[in-house]
Amino acid sequence: MARMRAAARRQGAVADLRLDYDSRLTDRIRFEVAARLDALVETTAADLLHQAERLRAEDDGERDPVAPPSPAEAMARMRRAGLFHAPDLVAELVAQVRQQLLAEALPIESMAGDGPSLLVRLIEAPDRIVAASARAVLAAEGRARMVEADGEAIALPGAVRRNLVWTVAAALRQGDDAGLDRALAQAAERVLAAHGESESPDAAVLRLAEAIDARPAELPDLLLESLSDRQLGLFIALLAHATGIEHDELRDIVLEPEGDRLWLVLRSLDLGRTAVARIGLALSEADGRRDVDGFADALDAIMAIPAADARRAIATLGLPRAFREAMARLDEGASR
Repeated sequence: MARMRAAARRQGAVADLRLDYDSRLTDRIRFEVAARLDALVETTAADLLHQAERLRAEDDGERDPVAPPSPAEAMARMRRAGLFHAPDLVAELVAQVRQQLLAEALPIESMAGDGPSLLVRLIEAPDRIVAASARAVLAAEGRARMVEADGEAIALPGAVRRNLVWTVAAALRQGDDAGLDRALAQAAERVLAAHGESESPDAAVLRLAEAIDARPAELPDLLLESLSDRQLGLFIALLAHATGIEHDELRDIVLEPEGDRLWLVLRSLDLGRTAVARIGLALSEADGRRDVDGFADALDAIMAIPAADARRAIATLGLPRAFREAMARLDEGASR
């Protein structure tokens, strides 16, 4: 075991040195992602065990003295099997943390003067659908602030959540205990059904963006106010709704330090120079990976792109993810 651990450390050191600067995670991101992983697995394991114990207690004809492992043991099993590093799960958590840190670092520049923030004004909007959607965003954000204490508050895409729950259920198995296996399977179905009842922050802001349904003349101010209020999730949702690009794809575009695809997205909406410049400067100030001088030098070239050309350039981004992934696989095969 000691030799295996030493070999794993050597391999990890080599793999880390191979990464370029842009691919390497900061210590803050590593810490935040690890904390979320721990919270997710621990909470999911506790929920599964609670439901499984109830189900076995209800089944009087199937009582087995063998106890399932603890949540801590389940986590240890998953670590040993490398299941803590499922690509889809880690990619989602890294994106969530990057979005949170970027939002926290955005410069605050109130466009409303001494008036209330954008989200507060939307809650007070005469349109009841918009007002209700804005309240749902606030409620979802409140649940998300419980992340450190409760893995239940961490939102995950449906497929990623399902894989996590079933993986944790498998880690809680104990030998060939058929009764425990049946209870864990039913418990997993109950846990997944319960997760479908709460709305994630991403779903809430997307619903708000749909309710607002910003007109072209309204969009620039809404985007700038979202950034000035540090509502990066709403900024992403507004762009996703306006362009028809899937939320997760648009989030990746906004988080990219180069910004090339984001400038095309903004130009596809025919945003003016002032709006593009203010968005670029705000994101550059919040993200040290971005080249603010390079953005300033490129602004003339960005604005010279006609909106129609920009829309053609990003047209494939509006296609379903499965279609785009299939196209990418074909392109990779053809280039070999």
